[in-house]
Amino acid sequence: MSETLLRVALLLQVIISTHGEADPQLNIPAGQINRDLQGRPQVLPNSYTGERSGQHRDRDDLQDGEEGDTKKAGNDFDHSRSERFGPPYDDRDDEEENYPEGRSNDDQRDRQDRPNRPFSYDDRNRYNNYNDDDRNNFDRNRNPYDRDRDRDRGQYPYNRDRNRYVSDVDNPDLYQNRAPYNPNQDGRYNPENGRYDPNDRRRPIQNDVDNPNLYQDRTPYNPNGPQTNGRFDPNRRPQFGPVDQFDNGRPRDSFNPGSFRSVEEERRFRAETEKLKTFLADIDRKSSLECSLNVAAQWNFETNVNDATQVEAIAAQQRYNDFQRLLWDQMRHIDQSKIFDDKLYRQVRLMSIIGPSALPPDQLDRYNRIVNDMLAIFNGAQICAFERPFECGLRLQPHLKDIMAKSRDWNELTWTWVEYRRKTGRNMRELFEQLVDLTNDAARVNNFTNAAQYWQFPYESRNFREEMEQVWNEILPLYEMLHAYVRRKLREFYGPDKINKNAPIPDHILGDMYGQSWNNILDILIPYPGRSFLEVTPEMQKQGYNPLVMFQIAEEFFVSMNMSALPPDFWLTSIFTQPPDRPVLCQPSAWDFCTGKDYRIKMCTSVTHKDLITVHHELAHVQYFLNYRNNPKVFRDGANPGFHEAIGDAVTLSVANPKHLQNLGLVQKNVDDTAHDINFLFSLALEKVVFLPYALALDAWRYDVFNKKVRKEQYNCHWVLLREQFGGLKPPVLRSELDFDPGAKYHVAANIPYIK
Repeated sequence: MSETLLRVALLLQVIISTHGEADPQLNIPAGQINRDLQGRPQVLPNSYTGERSGQHRDRDDLQDGEEGDTKKAGNDFDHSRSERFGPPYDDRDDEEENYPEGRSNDDQRDRQDRPNRPFSYDDRNRYNNYNDDDRNNFDRNRNPYDRDRDRDRGQYPYNRDRNRYVSDVDNPDLYQNRAPYNPNQDGRYNPENGRYDPNDRRRPIQNDVDNPNLYQDRTPYNPNGPQTNGRFDPNRRPQFGPVDQFDNGRPRDSFNPGSFRSVEEERRFRAETEKLKTFLADIDRKSSLECSLNVAAQWNFETNVNDATQVEAIAAQQRYNDFQRLLWDQMRHIDQSKIFDDKLYRQVRLMSIIGPSALPPDQLDRYNRIVNDMLAIFNGAQICAFERPFECGLRLQPHLKDIMAKSRDWNELTWTWVEYRRKTGRNMRELFEQLVDLTNDAARVNNFTNAAQYWQFPYESRNFREEMEQVWNEILPLYEMLHAYVRRKLREFYGPDKINKNAPIPDHILGDMYGQSWNNILDILIPYPGRSFLEVTPEMQKQGYNPLVMFQIAEEFFVSMNMSALPPDFWLTSIFTQPPDRPVLCQPSAWDFCTGKDYRIKMCTSVTHKDLITVHHELAHVQYFLNYRNNPKVFRDGANPGFHEAIGDAVTLSVANPKHLQNLGLVQKNVDDTAHDINFLFSLALEKVVFLPYALALDAWRYDVFNKKVRKEQYNCHWVLLREQFGGLKPPVLRSELDFDPGAKYHVAANIPYIK
């Protein structure tokens, strides 16, 4: 009996021993499991996960004599990256969507899918229905243990003795002195030994492409690439892509302490970063001072036009240009590839671009002389009146603009259109050809391939032109209906012998020298002729409005939207009316004196409906000044060159609304009428919508000229084609390459971008 009991006991012992060794989860040495590690790690806001086991310490916690792992020592974390990209994973990951049954390509991600089963493995990894794509992808740097692990797939449950562990890392017999794999800790793959190190507290590598140790010489995944609609983040990583392509890189990686090989290297990097911050802070103070001096001189000239103030303004502008060139010379010696702080990199990048001022002195002088000569031709253009050859001296403003707006004589409009272009564009064509070469040279000095790239850089989009054309294609159906309606109305007015019902519209009969605004022929086009537009000028004068009251009403408009009230100095230093004792340039403008507190408006305000809208437009600029006043000088500007005007125009659309004017007490009758609404919206379309194809065509033409897609012998022909392509317009007479129609526009003569 005792012998039988002894055999039974031995048999039970063998069964228990065998069963315990059959599952690696039961073969873990005592004391290895920490109950505090159950569940997911705590997600902290600085893009790392804390280890609640208490077995990891920072560099500062090491006692004297202890050796700290340099990978653990570099434990400073990037707050900005966490704000942009979030923590390593959310409260609930989407592994189930990305890795369905039988698709576990990444061992680390697959383990994180089992938060409630530490020190375990997923049986589905043993089946043969796994994804074999990564085995066939030779671009991946695979874990050297993958081959052994893959060899056992499909054997479960028939052969588990061959390799009982998901990874050799989990085998306590092989790694006695290492912590076992813990799915509640963020491990990082180490290519040196082919395992995940659970003691590594750095940011977890979610994909091999993100691992700088594996792809040091290859371009990482670019979220700004064409496959993602080409969106561009200027905080790119500059060492990827051609040096003159500002938009070919992915967003810059923020500071990653794990990228340093030693503590000394990390300290050296931090010291250099602090040195750069101090340098940029000093540059910011000097830039603000120089900018303030220059703006003050320009203000003095425009508010008191005389020879003395003009000389001072020119000298101040030259001094500011010299300062910018000196600053540019310092910035270009900074290695931008070593700057990992997004804000610092962007500051250096923007200050490294100064446009034509970067040209050598002799070329810069030639550039300025050509621009001045072209402007002299533009400003000095005079023609004689139609059929009155002895009545000459007619200039663009006010004579020719008045003729184009009010005349309905086909022949007079044709004469004015042709003669003005003969006096302007044709005379500056040779100068423009020289200007193109110099502008491209200036772009190359600023690290761009050509001037087209330089002009598109502030918009921070690698596909800016394509995006603009895409937006235009969305508006095109509305424009086509508007174009067809206008063509029919003009055909009825001038007759079918002048306008073909299927041909482009001649652009000399649209009420504007350039065909970019059709409001002046509203008397021909208005849908409801019997319903007049709202004109509140008489009511404003009746209620005793004056320029100061108009600005106060505009301020109340912005304050009602929880924006800032204007500073007291604004009311003391601004000019709202024409001074009686001195000449003033009365073009309305808003001024930022680069001090963070001095803002002004210069405007010769009249008590009219139009000026009431303009006052709101200019104050919108000042509100934008107030909102970015605390930024460094290089950031105190519009988000892009068109953003300032976009804000102003958006405000004017709201202010010009009939209901808003009724709320101001300037409209006493009911304006909720369909005919009034259609007339009002139609007039806005004739001003805002029809302007878009002209602006697109003008800068698209210059982009093609700058990048040499158009030869010099095709300048005018290409312009005519683009005007027809975008706007459906044509010149009133046949044109040739002796002409240069784009030169009739001020922005071409001054070499200023227009699309903004």
